[in-house]
Amino acid sequence: MNKVFKIKPEHKKYLRPVTGAVILLLGLVFMVVPFIPLGYIFLFGGLFLLSTEIPIFKKWLNKAKSKDKKNRIEKVEKKVDEKEEQIGKIIVQTDEERDSN
Repeated sequence: MNKVFKIKPEHKKYLRPVTGAVILLLGLVFMVVPFIPLGYIFLFGGLFLLSTEIPIFKKWLNKAKSKDKKNRIEKVEKKVDEKEEQIGKIIVQTDEERDSN
């Protein structure tokens, strides 16, 4: 079962854009469905993850950061980067590393 969630190390660069696109699509679907009120949260989460890949999203993020006086966006950005690194280590882990744990 562990093999299902493993990806090759050279494919790790696709982890953030694919995750961001999926979350963005979920946000769009949840905004259309009236009984799920969290669509905008998923939408902003997807845009946040995609901001490293798409320049216009990066520009929007920088504009929001400049207006954020309490540095909340930077805190969220650090947490997302930390979690992405942790998830990447788990998913990309080799068989030898998994056996040694």
